[in-house]
Amino acid sequence: MAPHRLTDPKAGPLIAVKLHIVTRKTLGGIETDLSGRVLKDGGTPLAGLYAAGEVAGFGGGGVHGYRALEGTFLGGCIFSGRAAGRGAAADIS
Repeated sequence: MAPHRLTDPKAGPLIAVKLHIVTRKTLGGIETDLSGRVLKDGGTPLAGLYAAGEVAGFGGGGVHGYRALEGTFLGGCIFSGRAAGRGAAADIS
């Protein structure tokens, strides 16, 4: 799905998550694209392999954890898991 306005009714349903912040940090992870596909060194997807959550550096953080912000782990796990699940489902259908 392409980026869209949060209030765009065609982009629903919206998902809300209540977070209770816990301070801890994992920097790094397997580099993925926005569909959760694991990327090889050259940046091309490794067929059939998906990663989500902290192990994936939140779909863009990659091996250096560029986007790993303190206290944001649960949301990243939920939404990167959703993206990876959708990507995997699209692969097998």
